Amino acid sequence: MKDLEYEREKLKKVEEELEEIQEGEEQILATLPKKYGNNPVLLSNLMSSTATKITNIAKIKEKPYFARLDFKEDKKDNKDKLYVGKIGVIDLDGKIVVTDWRAPVATLYYDSNLGKVEYNAPEGIIKGELSLKRQIIIKNKEVQEIFDVDSVSDDELLKPYLGANADNRLKNIVASIQGEQNYIIRKDIEKNLIVQGVAGSGKTTVALHRIAYLMYNNSTKFKPNQFMVIGPNKFFINYISNVLPDLDASNAIQVTFEELASNFVNEKLVFEDATKKLSDIIDGKEDKDYLKFKSSMKYKKVLDKYLNTLKNGLISDKGLIINDVNIISKQEVMDVFNETIGTSIAERLEMAARIIANRIKIDQNVYQRIKDQMLILEKAESDIEKKRKIAKKELDMLKELTTTGFEKQLKKYVNISNLKILNIYKDFVENVDKYASHIENVDIEKMKKDTLESLKAKIIENEDIAAIMYIKYVLFGNEEYRNFKCVIVDEAQDFGKFSYYMLKTLLNNAVFSIFGDMAQGIYSYRSIDDWNEIMGIFNGAEFLRLEKSYRTSIEIMNEANKISEAMELGKAIPVIRNAGPTIKTQIFKDKQQDYIVSRVKEYLDMGFKSIAVVYKNQKNMANLNKKFKDNNIESEIIYKDQEKYNGGVCIVTSYLSKGLEFDVVIVADAEDDNYNSDSKLDMKLLYVAMTRALHKLEFIYDKNICKYLKD
Repeated sequence: MKDLEYEREKLKKVEEELEEIQEGEEQILATLPKKYGNNPVLLSNLMSSTATKITNIAKIKEKPYFARLDFKEDKKDNKDKLYVGKIGVIDLDGKIVVTDWRAPVATLYYDSNLGKVEYNAPEGIIKGELSLKRQIIIKNKEVQEIFDVDSVSDDELLKPYLGANADNRLKNIVASIQGEQNYIIRKDIEKNLIVQGVAGSGKTTVALHRIAYLMYNNSTKFKPNQFMVIGPNKFFINYISNVLPDLDASNAIQVTFEELASNFVNEKLVFEDATKKLSDIIDGKEDKDYLKFKSSMKYKKVLDKYLNTLKNGLISDKGLIINDVNIISKQEVMDVFNETIGTSIAERLEMAARIIANRIKIDQNVYQRIKDQMLILEKAESDIEKKRKIAKKELDMLKELTTTGFEKQLKKYVNISNLKILNIYKDFVENVDKYASHIENVDIEKMKKDTLESLKAKIIENEDIAAIMYIKYVLFGNEEYRNFKCVIVDEAQDFGKFSYYMLKTLLNNAVFSIFGDMAQGIYSYRSIDDWNEIMGIFNGAEFLRLEKSYRTSIEIMNEANKISEAMELGKAIPVIRNAGPTIKTQIFKDKQQDYIVSRVKEYLDMGFKSIAVVYKNQKNMANLNKKFKDNNIESEIIYKDQEKYNGGVCIVTSYLSKGLEFDVVIVADAEDDNYNSDSKLDMKLLYVAMTRALHKLEFIYDKNICKYLKD
């Protein structure tokens, strides 16, 4: 009780300090224009940094910190009491009021037990003794509870967070980061990482905290806009756009793979609805075995053959002609081009133009050749005097051109900037059979026909994106993307190998952190099957695992493990948290929706805030939604184009539920003939649906439940 009172008094003092600091920074902000008005660049930088300090203080006023560390460094006489929060605060005298969770010393909270400890800092290894590790629960500007623990993974410490509703979980994640998560978050920026994380292991939150950590600790070397997060869809981008500001990382670039492609290619690209294709494949309406081929490096090799032949057709066969004078032939240009080295065809052509211009400039024979040709032209005309004047004028112009080496004219001659990438890709597809005749077990003609139909409709399939980006890269390079230093990829199991090659090639100066789960790879017709497939692309990246599931109860995770083990993808380790058994209810088809309505009512009465009914496909969703409305239950259907989910009761397909989480999940139509036990895709869809649940999971089936779920 004494300690609790102490922490309450301490919070009041910190709140007063924060008020003073904010007022001081606001006064400084007001005086800056007068002091530094004659130096606009410095003024802008100072005003921006001061405004950021003020904003950060405003962000943390309600809850300035979540932990306390008592640490005595070996080389010091005094023990420091460090209060750790989401954003660090330093007062106007340089004293640390709140220690940022990303600071090196804060890792003691996540990794170390009490006693002798050490941590890495910029100045080297710091050794000392940790005598107190305390979690502080603050609500409504008051300390509610404190927990003194030896390890942050203590079960009692995790309970408040694991028991929270879905809409409150991420807000507190900084306070409950676990050792295995912290290890990945704080990995050095120079190392490529591939992280296989089970459902509920916190992959996305670890990914976002990693980018926040790296931005904070490399702020003097890199700018925020040199960091990029690549997400699977707009829903994800909207989600993280609300999270990153809370982590002081809002200035990182946030894009989907499709947005990145569109920005890079710089042409109007309309992308297919990937979830519709997946839905059609699930329902048996689509059978495109060649999609895996288009996502592979074999497809790149076929495209390379085409691009090698394309080079000769990029510039005019007529050569460079000025005033009817042949300055240089196409073959001479191509001979020099083939000797050049560069990152793109455009760069090499420009280089060839400079080389040729310099050669012409010093070659007196060229000037004599021009002179001779002009004299021939002059003598060939009947009006000799008139033509002599014209010839002299043209000769003087050509003489001037030779002194500048024709560089301007040559660059114009080899310029390919007006080429349309989509037209080139269409030409490639139209002729793909010429370059892919050696490919076995792929229906090239069907691929050609289907792809051309999509392109004619001005729709880009996901499997074509890497190839289109590759054409742009080969022709024009990647100048504007060389500045990126750190890239985070989430839901990474859904990318094909060609896509990964293109990401690494485009962002070639960046280090990658790749997060995914093979058990949730529902786009198997285009994606990688094993992380080893991309290890070589990322220069022997370090492979790490997140094996503990913090999302679901032990009972739910044990059920999900039956599916993942059946797919030979291992199993998750549930954190000890019991929430009661999962429920498997056999109800005849015509009664299922009435039963679901009654169960949802019960869960709402129990206080659960987010409830999802998950179907494999969309065919029964509208009817259930109507039944909810008829029973005065507010509900919504999550469709393919939805970008937000705000809680409440929803109806969603298994494939669209990926990435979401709910207090309660009811898996409808869980019978074996719907989720086929022999289909890897069906089992992944079922696994995804099950692992969305935080607290309660139910299965509704008609005859026989999926065989792996039988008790």
